[in-house]
Amino acid sequence: MVSLHSDDTADGVYGFVRGATLTRHLLKPALDAAELILPRNRNDIIDGFTACHGIIREGYQGVLSAPPGVRPHPFEIILETPQGAPQYLQERALVAALQTILAEYQKLMAYAANL
Repeated sequence: MVSLHSDDTADGVYGFVRGATLTRHLLKPALDAAELILPRNRNDIIDGFTACHGIIREGYQGVLSAPPGVRPHPFEIILETPQGAPQYLQERALVAALQTILAEYQKLMAYAANL
């Protein structure tokens, strides 16, 4: 599950990640791709949560995520762009991030299947 959001208080692109290592391996490359278009938010605290290189591992329960109890539990990524950035740059950054997530997911699934 990938949620796209614009943050009115953000200084740059960042993301929430919940769950497995798989998710972390998707978010980092996605932020790297988005950072080519918009700066990354490198604050230690973002949106009230501890962050590292624009990655937050906590979040608001039930907000921009799968409902509790959904099985199998999906990987969950929330990508945030700075609302103050021009709309077209926000869109370009999110498209770059999504394309990267799809490419990385394919690699990880091929590796997981021992292909």
